[in-house]
Amino acid sequence: HSPSVPSAPHPLLSLPPSLYPSLSHSQVHQFSNKQTEMALRVASLDYLGTVAARLRKDAVTSKMDQRSIDRILKETQGDDETQQLQKALLDYMEENTETDPSLLFARKFYIAQWFRDTTIETEKTMKSQKRDREEDSSDGPGHHAKDIETIGEVMQRAEARKKFLRKIIKTVPSQFTTLRMNSDTVDYDDSCLIVRYLASMRPFAQSFDIYLTQILRVLGESAIAVRTKAMKCLSEVVSVDPSILSRLDMQRGVHGRLMDNSTSVREAAVELLGRFVLSRPQLTEQYYDMLIERILDTGISVRKRVIKILRDICLEQPTFNKITEMCVRMIRRVNDEEGIKKLVNETFQKLWFTPTPAHDKDTMTRKILNITDVVAACKDTGYDWFEQLLQNLLKVEEDAAYKPAQKACVQLVDNLVEHILKYEESLTESKGVNSTRLVSCITTLFLFSKIRAQLIVKHAMTMQPYLTTKCNNASDFMVICNVAKILELVIPLMEHPSETFLTTIEEDLMKLIIKYGMTVVQHCVSCLGAVVNKVTHNYKFVWSCFNRYYGALTKLKTQHQEDPNSTALAANKPALLRSLFTVGALCRHFEFDMEEFKGITKVVIKEKVLELLLYFTKHEDEEVKTKAIIGLGFLVIMHPSQMFSPEVKTLYNGILADRSTSVNLKIQVLKNLQTYLQEEDSRMQEADQQWKKLSKQEDLKEMGDISSGMSSSIMQLYLKQVLEAFFHTQSSVRHFALNVIALTLNQGLIHPVQCVPYLIAMGTDPEPSMRNKADQQLVEIDKKYTGFIHMKAVAGMKMSYQVQQAIMASRKSIIRGFRHDETTSALCAHLFSMVRGNRQHRRAFLISLLNLFDDSSKTDVNMLLFIADNLACFPYQSQEEPLFIMHHIDITLSVSGSNLLQTFKESLLKEPRRREPKVKKKRQSKNGSGGEDDEDKEEICDSPRSDENSNPDDDDDEEEVVRRPKTSKRLVAVEDPSSESDLDLEDLDVEDVDRVMRRLPENATPLLDFANASQGILLLLVLKQHLKNLYSFSDSKIQKYSPTESAKVYDKAVNRKNNVHFKPRQTIDFLSNNWANVVFTHDIKTRIVKQYLDFKTLMEHLDPDEEDEEGEAAQASANIRNKAINALLGGAGHGHLAPVEYDEDDESDEDERNPGSSRRARRSGDPGNLNESVDSMDVIAIHCPKHKDRPQLARVIQKISTGYSVHWMSGSYSGPWADAKKRDGRKTVPWVDTIKESDIIYKKIALTSNHKLSNKVAQTLRSLYAAKEGTSS
Repeated sequence: HSPSVPSAPHPLLSLPPSLYPSLSHSQVHQFSNKQTEMALRVASLDYLGTVAARLRKDAVTSKMDQRSIDRILKETQGDDETQQLQKALLDYMEENTETDPSLLFARKFYIAQWFRDTTIETEKTMKSQKRDREEDSSDGPGHHAKDIETIGEVMQRAEARKKFLRKIIKTVPSQFTTLRMNSDTVDYDDSCLIVRYLASMRPFAQSFDIYLTQILRVLGESAIAVRTKAMKCLSEVVSVDPSILSRLDMQRGVHGRLMDNSTSVREAAVELLGRFVLSRPQLTEQYYDMLIERILDTGISVRKRVIKILRDICLEQPTFNKITEMCVRMIRRVNDEEGIKKLVNETFQKLWFTPTPAHDKDTMTRKILNITDVVAACKDTGYDWFEQLLQNLLKVEEDAAYKPAQKACVQLVDNLVEHILKYEESLTESKGVNSTRLVSCITTLFLFSKIRAQLIVKHAMTMQPYLTTKCNNASDFMVICNVAKILELVIPLMEHPSETFLTTIEEDLMKLIIKYGMTVVQHCVSCLGAVVNKVTHNYKFVWSCFNRYYGALTKLKTQHQEDPNSTALAANKPALLRSLFTVGALCRHFEFDMEEFKGITKVVIKEKVLELLLYFTKHEDEEVKTKAIIGLGFLVIMHPSQMFSPEVKTLYNGILADRSTSVNLKIQVLKNLQTYLQEEDSRMQEADQQWKKLSKQEDLKEMGDISSGMSSSIMQLYLKQVLEAFFHTQSSVRHFALNVIALTLNQGLIHPVQCVPYLIAMGTDPEPSMRNKADQQLVEIDKKYTGFIHMKAVAGMKMSYQVQQAIMASRKSIIRGFRHDETTSALCAHLFSMVRGNRQHRRAFLISLLNLFDDSSKTDVNMLLFIADNLACFPYQSQEEPLFIMHHIDITLSVSGSNLLQTFKESLLKEPRRREPKVKKKRQSKNGSGGEDDEDKEEICDSPRSDENSNPDDDDDEEEVVRRPKTSKRLVAVEDPSSESDLDLEDLDVEDVDRVMRRLPENATPLLDFANASQGILLLLVLKQHLKNLYSFSDSKIQKYSPTESAKVYDKAVNRKNNVHFKPRQTIDFLSNNWANVVFTHDIKTRIVKQYLDFKTLMEHLDPDEEDEEGEAAQASANIRNKAINALLGGAGHGHLAPVEYDEDDESDEDERNPGSSRRARRSGDPGNLNESVDSMDVIAIHCPKHKDRPQLARVIQKISTGYSVHWMSGSYSGPWADAKKRDGRKTVPWVDTIKESDIIYKKIALTSNHKLSNKVAQTLRSLYAAKEGTSS
């Protein structure tokens, strides 16, 4: 924007239509043309981004220096701003022509340009006003007068500007001095500003919105490189003016790219936000929801970028109201991929675990509040992340000289204790204060003590008084429990604690044990165990407490034995429940068989306690049973060998295996096993740490081996029953069973292969948390033991069905294999995604599933539906996967379908049941008296078609001739009566339902078997059609597929259609109406017979052969096949099949394989060899519109003037063919006839060695007859 270069914008004005043909309004479609060179498209977009950014920059900077513009206007005469600025610029240029002669030409250019702009502006205004006047003519004369007034003003202003410019043009150089203004008004910088300001009012400068819209439109391009470059262009524009991000179209564009399929595009979108969101706090609020979701992105680079942006927001906008949620989201990635784990550790080290200067109280308070808020927010999801984070940070510093994280932890702990005291004081003064913050502080202090207990040692005495808190609400109980847990970890580390302090703690804990409920008792007993066992050794104190509850239990047991229905027992129930729980809790933490407790007595306490607890597990009250099992669970943690006792084994396995047992008891047994495994895991970790310290002195490994061997043996005892708990209706039972299995696998206590099918089944659970946990276990197993998942995949699918059966047991609905939500994804989608990576495993898995549909496998129909649902909804990625399934469906159909038809055929009676006499009489009266008369009539109909000009009556004779082959079969078959039924049966068609019905046996079992077995075939048909529609495959592509071809041929990504759903209506009806147990009525039998005949038709047209079937014949064959499928799948009205279409991709594929071939060429084949000549003894096929149900074949005797002399043949599509004969008196003679050339539809038919039609010829004939039928109709 220099005054000396006035034409600089003009080359850019020509760029959109020339350099960016793709982005101009007239040629937008060219940009999406995939034939355009990618480098050119990307470069064009790059330049457009640069131009748009510069336009925006000029628009922003010209507005910023409005004060200078106002000064120039004030010092220049006139009342038209534009004219004043033009005059000021021209004066400046005239004044400097001597030093820069080019300014003289620039001056002339500006004058001409402004004159042209004024003219164009006038024309535009007049056109606009005219158009508005036409639209608003109904508004009356007043409105019209206003329009005239507006046009008058514009014209007047334009004339004034033109007059000014003409005056400037006419002025000769010698007169410049008279027009010049004061030379001090405008300098070079001012002139540049004027040029920029005036340029911003021209059309090019105002085209920014157009270019931005074009860039946003390109964001939807299919090419990843183009979408990525578009995001970088936007980034360039936004760097000039971040406020652009607040536009709605920008929000939509960025949000769309945040959800893009390509990782690089999503990363570019996140980077765009990250660069500019921080500079505008209002943008942070606007884009927060979009940004936070990307922390779970599948791309590692995207997750890293998001975490960095969130970290910067936390540091630079500490008052932002979503800081807590951001920290929670970030901290949950602490166990992510190694690079992200490192980034999270660095982020929180910077946010929380960097030492704070002592004087900066505000920063420290903000840290404390932030940490405690995050801890409070994670109350329901657990605190594993905090422990992991703290461990990671402190572990890194173990060998370092300077330990900033540890120093920061000391500061945080000290300040947490200060905040606890402050909150308690405020709670005491005003009871209305919320105690949540106090609980959060104490919980955070406990988390610190769990990882580094030494930090809290100096505050132990400060925490002790909180054990005496009066419990009025849940928060008070939380305070007591957390303080007990803190003291349990801290007191053993204290050096020489005072006797008074220890005694006070023991007494406080004992009071809490006696007074409060289960949760408090559990934590207080645990704390008491640490204090007594490791510090005070005050065993008598604990022994007296134990005896108190043990004695009460013994007494209650005696009372119950004497009178189970005693009212005293009912009154003492609370005492019984407390005694059972407390005795168990004490036995978990104290070894009462030590001499220090029981003295010299030889009574084995653990045996006595076990006997007592087992007695109460048989109590009639479920609540008592539950408490006894809880106590038993505590006991076996201290004495794991007790789990081998027959009584405990019988109890646990009985509760888990018995379906009638209470859900609460099942859950409690599973909880016991879970707690035992967690405790064992903790012991093993402690032993491992001890082993690292003392490994050079002693061989402690043996101790670990013994312990893990004990756990493994125990889990082997209960494993089967725990796994079977997966098949429970209640989700809570499945949840705890899964927890037990996960712990068992993580500790390596069992061989994982036996759990694989059960974990696959749990992957179909409706609850996301459970299926995610099961899927995670499968991933871990697959990492360690490749091939285990594939080995048990089919068993896992079957077990998935059983789990769904258990879940749906109460609803009694049909079990489907997909999720009933927006995604309609397969229940076993995760299993397929694990197997699909290995081509061999994937194919074996799919074949195994398809084999279940074989009629001989006798799989439950609902299970087949479940598997078909999964096969229909699996997340296929390449074309090879659905094509492989469809290929094997065809194989299964051809084998199983043929077997099914044969079985049904064999079950039919060889001789049809006799018709009723009335029907016979009607027929005889219609056809004549029968006997010789019939024969005579047949002979009359035999008159040959020797003359084309015969009278109309001869037409009937001609039609009768074509009917004769049908009759001739019966005439020839007289010699072999037994063949009649077989011959008829082979030739049954849609119209022959009655004939099949007459051959049905009295016993309807074959019908039932056929109906059951056919469901698998029907499901495969629907599945193939569904995959064909969903992925837009044509018949030709499916037929050409070969599993032996290179994987690269079909390695293209699949394109899924939307809203294509798998709906096997017939199978659903079969299950809904319970056909398996239905009483067979005549209607049901008729439906099954029709299904059989449709199925038979389909089998004959199952494999279209493109070599023999081309053009109309191929189309006709496809139509017959689809018609049969439609009939089988419930009629065309259900919309199972789309019309036969040719897929453009398939066309291109075929053109690649067969250069020069085209659709028209493929359709213009010669399916009936009609271009061939006919010789003597050739077999030909003849067409007659009235008799299309079977082929009419004849052998050529010789050519005659009117056509051919032929010898009719008798046979069927699938049966043998022989020369036909007719009666001549009492004799049978060869049946000879004459036909026209035009009657022939297939020449030179080659019969097989068995005198049958080949499958290809039979299919082609059917297609040709169908095509003729379509043409004639």
